[in-house]
Amino acid sequence: MVLVSESMNRRVVTVSLDASMAEVVSVVQRTGAEHVLVTDEGTLVGVLCAADLRNGRLEDRVRDRMSCPAATVRPDVPVEDAAATLTACSAGCLPVAVGGLILGTLSEAELIQAGVSEPRPHCRRAHRQRPRRARA
Repeated sequence: MVLVSESMNRRVVTVSLDASMAEVVSVVQRTGAEHVLVTDEGTLVGVLCAADLRNGRLEDRVRDRMSCPAATVRPDVPVEDAAATLTACSAGCLPVAVGGLILGTLSEAELIQAGVSEPRPHCRRAHRQRPRRARA
């Protein structure tokens, strides 16, 4: 059994709740991060992903574009369970945390490397398209 702690990405990139999307774009370009964790005075409050960056204006504030609340996973959880949570939340990543301490992130990329998941398109909950009903 492979645990989240063995597969997670330990390079955590964070931004402030009050940052502008322009600041986030700069951080992403500098770090190459796919997912950015949003904190408020050291507390995790949300997550930004590439879709959030594509769908926002540079003058928007992080607080208006982030996905929240951020579902988290503990490092001692099997990656199969984390994969189920990731799918259920329709999230791009799960922050890995214990008692408020952010240890890393787990995304589809790490799950694929662990041999747990097949690639799937990420869709942010707020932007998910609903199935159309057939007309009678």
